[in-house]
Amino acid sequence: MFDVAIIGAGPAGLLAAKTAAQRGLKVALVEKRHDVSQITRACCQQLVMDEGYAGDTVSVEDGGIFFQRGGFGVPYAGPTFNVGKKYYISPGGRRICFAHTDGRPLAVQFDKGRLLQGLWHSCARAGVELMPETTAWDGSDDGEKVTVQLTHRGRRSAIDARKVLLADGVNSRMAEALGMNQGRTHFVTTQCVIYLLEGVEDTEPQAMKSFMGNVYQSRAPIILYPYFNDPTRARMCIARNKTQLTADVYAYARDKAALAPYLKNARIVKATGCGVRAYSSMQQPCRGNVLAIGDAAAFVEVETQGALMCGFYAATAVFRELNGQPGFVQYTQWWQRSFEFNGKDALRVAQGYALVPAYSDDELDYLFGLVEAEILPGSYSQYHSPKYMWDAILAHREQISSERSGLLLKIESSMQRTLNDTL
Repeated sequence: MFDVAIIGAGPAGLLAAKTAAQRGLKVALVEKRHDVSQITRACCQQLVMDEGYAGDTVSVEDGGIFFQRGGFGVPYAGPTFNVGKKYYISPGGRRICFAHTDGRPLAVQFDKGRLLQGLWHSCARAGVELMPETTAWDGSDDGEKVTVQLTHRGRRSAIDARKVLLADGVNSRMAEALGMNQGRTHFVTTQCVIYLLEGVEDTEPQAMKSFMGNVYQSRAPIILYPYFNDPTRARMCIARNKTQLTADVYAYARDKAALAPYLKNARIVKATGCGVRAYSSMQQPCRGNVLAIGDAAAFVEVETQGALMCGFYAATAVFRELNGQPGFVQYTQWWQRSFEFNGKDALRVAQGYALVPAYSDDELDYLFGLVEAEILPGSYSQYHSPKYMWDAILAHREQISSERSGLLLKIESSMQRTLNDTL
């Protein structure tokens, strides 16, 4: 009998296991991969430096990643790279720039494989029973304990634990098996691919760029990320639409609009992908003796820093639960107030999630051109940046009304819509 079994050795599961073991709990960590340092899925590999993002502010210092409000740190000795600016770019090349006036980074890239490997070794030193190459595929909660069904190299077994943390990602198999997805709204299922490219021609390689427009035949923006301090390489993220393969979207985008000059001599070095089922977040991520954490309970993802926070606070919650305190209730309260996708207006199209396909390429060129000469507040957040963008655009409301009154009506109508309306 374990005090806690943790399913999934991503950043949330690993930090939860390490923290729980250091508090004296008997911990099992179940992970389907053999080597957590090998990143085989498209995923977040940068820290968002916005103050108070996901309820905390992170700093990257020698030897670790530190959370100012939470008062804890995570060892990390790998490479980092500061992303200094972010651009939204229209098909015609009009740019909306986000940057701090004092030059502070908007995001910091890191080597996620090295971060996970370091945490895995820390778990081993803390006494966690590590179970690599093991898949958790079902479970049952009898009120006193949770029984988790496992498969390891074709052989089935089971473990019992007083509490279970589900940290097995955005498409959590165990959350589905335990009925925790009931009542969640399923928005869309899509495929996300991240290409590592070389031969990219970019005069500003330290900036992240989101290329927007229906011309790219992609429902979501195509995002070009720096690749550490190598100006000839970049990562490119594509979320395909319902009718095209991601490779076709890349091939089409390579020769189209504002993105084409960057890719004319580029070649694909590596591709990682993942299938994503986007659900509304779990407002109540606990049921009985089970708590879903990180991406398993989120709208798509919590990013790496959010996952680390979930792991740390979930371990604290388990410790309190096992000592007769309402740890899961306290975790749920923290979860609800910390992540913006838990807010009632988080999925509003008006905040920028659906510039494509809601607006034509010509409309995007016009709107972006209104604020091209401005520097918007430095933010990497996918929640704050669109708000700053619309505030800047609508500061030109009289001009839009005079020149394109129909477009202004369209914007005002979109302000009342939600993500559900675009499906």
